[in-house]
Amino acid sequence: MKQYAVLVEGRFNFLYAKTANAILRYQPKTVVCCIDSENVGKTTDDVMQLGDDTPIVESLEAAKAFNPDTLLVGVATQGGYLPDSMRKTVRGALESGMDVICGLHEFLGDDDEFGPMAKANGVTITDLRKPPLPLPFSEGKWRSRKTPTLLTVGDDCDTGKMTAAWEVKRQLEARGKSVAFVGTGQTGILLGGYGVAVDAIVSDFEAGAIEAEIDRVGSDVDLIVVEGQGSISHMAYSGVTLGLLHGTMPDMLLMCHEPARKIDTFDYPMADFSEMIDLYLRLVRLFKPCDMVGLSLITYTESEDEAKSTIQRYEKEYGIPSADLVRFGGGAVIDNIVSKL
Repeated sequence: MKQYAVLVEGRFNFLYAKTANAILRYQPKTVVCCIDSENVGKTTDDVMQLGDDTPIVESLEAAKAFNPDTLLVGVATQGGYLPDSMRKTVRGALESGMDVICGLHEFLGDDDEFGPMAKANGVTITDLRKPPLPLPFSEGKWRSRKTPTLLTVGDDCDTGKMTAAWEVKRQLEARGKSVAFVGTGQTGILLGGYGVAVDAIVSDFEAGAIEAEIDRVGSDVDLIVVEGQGSISHMAYSGVTLGLLHGTMPDMLLMCHEPARKIDTFDYPMADFSEMIDLYLRLVRLFKPCDMVGLSLITYTESEDEAKSTIQRYEKEYGIPSADLVRFGGGAVIDNIVSKL
């Protein structure tokens, strides 16, 4: 099992440290410490309510006391490039014989300094977003697929699509089901062990790349869960969402939504929720039957009583099983998925 020192320097929050947060939530035993000079002496539980007593240290040198074997770059950055301020830490990790894992758009393995340095020190650099080559083209293999597929979708970015997909996997497995998880972003790939970062794929090949990852799973599972990205209504990221829909050709959709959100991540008013549900279904039903099996709601801004009332209201208004899968468990949503397997 990998032992990570997670680099979150200056960005340890819900928006920019999604990779770090996910690994702390779902695989905390792999994290020996986090590196963030702004929160030295605190624990990850103090800052993010994740990872229990995982320590936060000032530097790579301080992290070495916890014997990590891998440096994980756990943040997203503006433009997807490694800041100059982080290069020293990556350089130090490679020189110390540590592997490096990174999910940024900049491929560290191709860096003129880091690539040769990794080779010289006998360590590896894993760029989670680097696409496989050659890229496959879609062949429409969903027509003969036997295993049902579920895709998480949303009405904006940052609505918990990866988290919802992973929770479906965990909660179905707790009921004795066999579930495969196909990651489509750096965090999902890190957690699940395989997948393809769709935002790094040339658009003509996106559907084919997802189709190929689903094919890798085979037919020995009860359900294939595919991590969603973006939103069909988002002015910047709708393209990647549509490619995922057509590459997955899901039998089931799980809609991810934050009831309190009125403005999307590009400061545009949120689309009508009923129209969003209908639009996603129509885009798949052009080709095949598909069900909206649940609404995955983010309710952390509400009290427990308010959140439960919101969940009940959505379930009644839209006639679709609803839940906050992280806060209260999947409940009726998971029941509905099981009924279709």
